[in-house]
Amino acid sequence: MHSSSCRMSPGWIVGLLVLLGTGNVMAAAEPKPRLVVMTDIGGDPDDEQSIVRFLLYACDFEVEGLCTGFGHGHTLQWASRRRITRPDLIRKAVDAYGQVLPNLLKHRADYPSQEQLTTLIKDGSNGDPHSVGPGRDSEASDWIIRVLDRDDPRPVWFAIWGGPRELAQAIWKVQTTRTAEQVAAFKRKIRVHSIVDQDRTALWVKEKHPDVFWIYSNGQFRGFFREGDQAMVSPEWLERNVRTGHGPLGLIYPPKAAGKVGVKEGDTPAFLYVLPDGLSDPERPEWGNWGGRFERSGRGNEFVTTQDLCDGAPDKLYPVHRWRTAYQNDFEARMDWCVKPFAEANHAPVAVLNGDASRHVLQIETNPGATVRLSAAGSSDPDGQALKFCWWTYVEAGTSWAAPSIQGAEAPEATVTVPTNASGRTIHVILEATDAGQPPLVGYRRVVLKVSGEPVPPPPGARVVDDEVLPPPRKIMKERTRP
Repeated sequence: MHSSSCRMSPGWIVGLLVLLGTGNVMAAAEPKPRLVVMTDIGGDPDDEQSIVRFLLYACDFEVEGLCTGFGHGHTLQWASRRRITRPDLIRKAVDAYGQVLPNLLKHRADYPSQEQLTTLIKDGSNGDPHSVGPGRDSEASDWIIRVLDRDDPRPVWFAIWGGPRELAQAIWKVQTTRTAEQVAAFKRKIRVHSIVDQDRTALWVKEKHPDVFWIYSNGQFRGFFREGDQAMVSPEWLERNVRTGHGPLGLIYPPKAAGKVGVKEGDTPAFLYVLPDGLSDPERPEWGNWGGRFERSGRGNEFVTTQDLCDGAPDKLYPVHRWRTAYQNDFEARMDWCVKPFAEANHAPVAVLNGDASRHVLQIETNPGATVRLSAAGSSDPDGQALKFCWWTYVEAGTSWAAPSIQGAEAPEATVTVPTNASGRTIHVILEATDAGQPPLVGYRRVVLKVSGEPVPPPPGARVVDDEVLPPPRKIMKERTRP
């Protein structure tokens, strides 16, 4: 959340999305992202941490698979030649979820049933995790083909916490059994967010199928638990807000993982990146959100880690940990949903931008030197709490090195003055609506200002990627970026 204080504006709290008689918050009537989790659970315990958080967000996705596989976390098992996947650990987590589900449903009516999630657990191959080919099909790889073949135009996001072998095997099988046109249609629906590319089949996909949309988080995911405010990922925070007094799901959250006591969850950014919270569009990796920010690698349709400014210096972990207060508060609140009635827990506000109550990013065409009026009128809080409003410029996400001035940055109505030297560039303005609950939660919206005119020459030191000018880090004013 933004560090500066914001004015309280109770008069703007209208239009509560509450079910009569229950207080149950309903999700916006928009299609949910289709998502398959691929996990090397049973290696580093941080996968067992991430699955707990993921289940609390199962209401925000159309979950279509919980697939096992291998990854770096299984090094010791491979050294001893114990090639064992652990679907039982997913079932253990889903069973714990089932025990708290009756209470979760008091807060969101769209949580999937325990039975539904159990049917989605699909086991990967116990063979060589680095190869694809004849005889290498698995329950998981066959299931992935069925998911992608469904008559649904929406893409399928693969949150890969381990290795991508099961997805690679699915692609291999399709390429050997279908026409080139059918293979191309199959691949167009694939969206990957891969944590580290933990087996060699990732390289196989990128070399043989470079058109597959692939976000490669080559280190940025560590911002989930490194740097920033360590108190919010500490053992004390974990015991207080997750493991103690929060029911069976909190109890199975491991208190430590490889290299970290407390919250690690190095894989969690892979699904938080797809979370439909109004902050970004996952089809635009360069825009950034809770799961990080990425840029084109120059190899096919691959995106890799990029940097944001932290205290004036470029930092590849900052695109994730800049949001830590918000995503940890949100996790804390959802753990409360496991055991508390609606009236005793907090729920995120609904941010409305210029009358638009959806979660879509708005795009406004404007001119150099123009003023753009932005309004949060209609924003609301399900718990009837007062809201604070903050508008800020995410400079690194845009293509203009000049940040605009914002009048009323802490008010429901703001006026943005476009810099005169921003011709042909884009400027990203973020709205945060923060409630007064415990813990405080944030509702987001984003507007992209598309400035008309011929682009002015970039300043010395600017980087050009795909014909777009990226702001040179040392030229971005720290006070214009979100802390």
